[in-house]
Order: sequence, then C-alpha cells, then structure tokens
Amino acid sequence: MENKSFNTDEFIRKRKRKKFIKKLIIFFILLCSILVTLCLKLSYFNIQNINVQGNKNITSNDIINISRVNLGDNIFYTNSKTVEENVLLNPYIEEVKIKKVIPNKINIIVKEREATFYKKVGKKYLIISQNGCVLEKRNNISKMEVTELEGFNFNSLDVGEKLKTNEDRKLKILEEIGELLNRNNSNIKFNKIDLKNILDIKIYHGNICIKLGTSGDIEKKVNTAINILKKDEFKNSKKGYIDVSYQGNPVFFIEK
Repeated sequence: MENKSFNTDEFIRKRKRKKFIKKLIIFFILLCSILVTLCLKLSYFNIQNINVQGNKNITSNDIINISRVNLGDNIFYTNSKTVEENVLLNPYIEEVKIKKVIPNKINIIVKEREATFYKKVGKKYLIISQNGCVLEKRNNISKMEVTELEGFNFNSLDVGEKLKTNEDRKLKILEEIGELLNRNNSNIKFNKIDLKNILDIKIYHGNICIKLGTSGDIEKKVNTAINILKKDEFKNSKKGYIDVSYQGNPVFFIEK
C-alpha cells in the first residue's frame, strides 16, 4: 500500500516538473522573441558610424557607396556576406572583411590591389595589378608610378578581367616581377617589362635593357642589375644592356 502511494507521489512530481520545464521553455521563447523584436525595431541599433580601413587608392566614400550600407540601417538587418560581395565588385579591392560593432558601428576592412603596370591601348591606358587584373582605364597616367608591360594580348579587355595568355606560367612570372617592383625601395626604377618570351625576359631602366633570361633566381638577377646600375659609369648612360641571364659575372655594355 505504501509502495503504491510512493509511486503516485513520484508520478505527480514528474508531471509537475515537466509542466514547469514546458512553461520555462515557453517563457524563454517569448523572451527571445521580445529581444529580437526590440533589436530590430529600436533606433539604438541603427548604424551611426561606417568606418573603412586599409584603403589607399579608393576613397572611403566610394567603398561605402558600393557597399550599399547606409546610416540608419539596422545593424542586425545588414547582411555581412552581401556587403562583402558588393565591395568586391570594385577591381581595386582584393579582400574585404565586415565587422559589426554592437550596437551601431560597421567596420569595412579592405586589402587593395596595387596599380603596378600599364599598357596603352588606343587612347586609353589600362592600369594593371601585379597579378594581372585590369583595375581601370584612364586617359592619362601622370602622377602614377606604373611600369609599361609588353607580352600579352591587351585587346578587348574589360575592367575587372585578368590578362589573357595561353601560358599560365607567364602570369605567375608577372606576379613575381610585380612583387619585386612593389618592394623596390631603391632609386633605380624600371620603366618597362617585356614578357613576350618567358625564356628571354627583359626589363628596362630608361634605354638600358636588363636581360634576365628565364625566371629562375629572378630576384637575385634583378638585385644584381640594380647594384650595377648604381655604379658611376651608368649615371649618364644613354643606352646599353646588362646581361644577368646566366651564372657567372654579368656582362654589360653602355653607350654615352
């Protein structure tokens, strides 16, 4: 008899506990619904500050405009992935990351492609990144530190497209050379790159041709050429060449 009473009490307690848990779950669902509604409706969560970081060539206003994020938008309604896709439509932008700072701030962090090369096609100048992406078309390149590029088919290229070639290796070599140019802190600058033949690569310092040959040890070859060009006998030279295409002492000729 006592055992039966014990079972009944235990059953009642379990039912009460289940009811309590059920009510608790409902309460939390309602609470979450209220909080979500408040987050979406309260002006406290409306964007008041849009901050752009990492940009050098593209203005912050241009990046904000293409992002389609507006002051006053609700921070929770703003889709970070969509914003990133919008910003990447600008060819100058290589990478982008969106950070939401609760309650009302958006950080747009970008990594830009650097304008490294150019090629004149008709009356327009194609501005090209170190990895071969067409960044823009310009009427002039004054005040731009870019190097003329030879060796690709530049016709019918649109902004945002990569250079066209049947040799994948050529684009990799272009990127290697572009990186070297962007890292070059010396006063020796190169005005033209010739990649018509990747087994006979040439770069130019004024009218002086530097023969690199293949892309093997290309950084070492370029550094050797820079050190030679710093010598006094090259300061007033009008024309000549430096051949660093093979192992051993470089061969050079200058015309004054």
